[in-house]
Amino acid sequence: MFLSQARRFGDRVLYRFAREGTWESMTWRDARRRVREIALGLISLGIGKGDRVAVFSANRVEWCLVDWANICIGALTVPAYSSSTMPQLSQILEHSGATVLVVDSDRLNKLNSIGASLCSVRRIISIEDGGSPPSAVSSIPLISLARLQQIGRMYGENHGDLFETTASSLSPADDLTIIYTSGTTGEPKGVLTTHRHYLFMIEAVSAAIQWDEQEVNLHFLPLAHSLGRLEHFLAVAKGFTCGLVRSLETIGKDLLAVRPTILVSVPRIYENAYARVCSRAQGGSRLRRGIFRWAVSVGARWSLHQTEGKKIGILLRLARGLAHRLVYSQIQIAFGGRLRLAISGGAPLSPEIAKFFHSIGILIVEGYGLTESSTVSHVNRPERPKFGTVGLPLPGVECRTAADGEILLRGPNILKGYYRDPESTREALDEDGWFHTGDIGEIDGDGFLRVTDRKKDLIVTSGGKNIAPQMIENLLQTEPLIAQAMVLGDRERHLVALVTLDLDRILEWAKREGLDFRNAEEMASHPRVTALIKDKIREKNKQLSAFEAVRNFRIVPQNFSMERTELTPTLKLRRQIIKERYKDLIEEMARRPRFDSAE
Repeated sequence: MFLSQARRFGDRVLYRFAREGTWESMTWRDARRRVREIALGLISLGIGKGDRVAVFSANRVEWCLVDWANICIGALTVPAYSSSTMPQLSQILEHSGATVLVVDSDRLNKLNSIGASLCSVRRIISIEDGGSPPSAVSSIPLISLARLQQIGRMYGENHGDLFETTASSLSPADDLTIIYTSGTTGEPKGVLTTHRHYLFMIEAVSAAIQWDEQEVNLHFLPLAHSLGRLEHFLAVAKGFTCGLVRSLETIGKDLLAVRPTILVSVPRIYENAYARVCSRAQGGSRLRRGIFRWAVSVGARWSLHQTEGKKIGILLRLARGLAHRLVYSQIQIAFGGRLRLAISGGAPLSPEIAKFFHSIGILIVEGYGLTESSTVSHVNRPERPKFGTVGLPLPGVECRTAADGEILLRGPNILKGYYRDPESTREALDEDGWFHTGDIGEIDGDGFLRVTDRKKDLIVTSGGKNIAPQMIENLLQTEPLIAQAMVLGDRERHLVALVTLDLDRILEWAKREGLDFRNAEEMASHPRVTALIKDKIREKNKQLSAFEAVRNFRIVPQNFSMERTELTPTLKLRRQIIKERYKDLIEEMARRPRFDSAE
């Protein structure tokens, strides 16, 4: 697929990326040349079909090229998140038996602490020039990627069509990659998939969502993540121009530089954008606030007509046109000005946020899947979205729910097995081929799936109520002042929550109120801030049943983060780690479970 698309598109741009602040382009022809050189360099080092090549790097164009080189020679890419700790990387290297480790300069020196875990690694390839191995791994030969390419060019001069012959010898049944799960509910497991799995995914997703060769995507999901990997494959399969984001901190600027037509993201990006829009609107003049509220109400009516298939009258059309000029266009410009479709996956997206963006002309279609389902099993169709659901199954994928509500999947996208873990494979795949996802959900009368929570995350109160915390957390996070929330209350009478603050918005509020804080700890414990957040939570409680209401909370001074292992690389909460870290706050809430006895 890669080679045929490279021949087809030739001098068109495949990748756009920034180096030292300047955006550069790489054509399909150049990408194919570099992939060929890397692949032949790997072959010259004795790497071939079935060998595992680990990649430990931030997203960058070289990551993509190394991946395609591995694919073309039948080696298995084993991605590690760039945010992985050394124990996490060590586990992946040991379990996969990777013989080559490709690493960027920011992570090269970190290898010093895991020397003994590199026992299977025969070569380290530094993406940048001039790197030197840490002392603990100095016995392992290290070469730069540029040097590997040079070796590949020289090797190719004496081995004519070896690259093409090797690539054409592969079959759909051959192993493709081992992607390790994020480990939210236990030890990460290596999901083994084949070329056939992802060829099916490309075909099925393309049948569900229409794309064309003129699409431009801005890629910022980790290439180590299954959804990021599928996006990478789709870009090549469909002929997109793929812009690579520099970092999470530069997304706003990169949107303006790349101007994507397609954006694939986890919900947090849309949640942050929604919070910024609402905050700016609330901070404007009375007139601007009034215009914003009017524009949102117009958009909401238009969105409802669209999703229910109702005819849109002339007055609503005129009102929406005016609202677009006054409000919507400004928000759309912040996304680059030509975004036609956004996709959300990896965690539930609040229906309120999805409806808001649809009302202003940006459609976000939510999907669902797991690494074990080769990324996607369900997605909303752009022509028929149902907000609050993850859509219909992809063509060829079967879905049903077990007696306890667990979502079961079957189809050509289900993993070959967990690598070197037959016991876990048997536990996850029953004798009829159904994969047990560990997620809880329900299928409505039209076949749309609604995912409520992880089976292991469900809260059972002392009153016997089963509660899905993610739904409540998503609702709390629609409040712009709340950055993150984690709801607790298993075997307790009432629900409580740990919340973190959006510091910028709290500081804006504090300035208006004449307050000054010396640090985040003082802010989190200040009575005025506590009272403010209490009011916001009480407002959200009005949208919940009495047993779902959050009756107490504590503010955590720092946001939950990947660096402190409280979040997975796809920004999911690692609940057990957070519970242990803040057990004193949680116990304090348990002793006084209600902040408002009048409720």
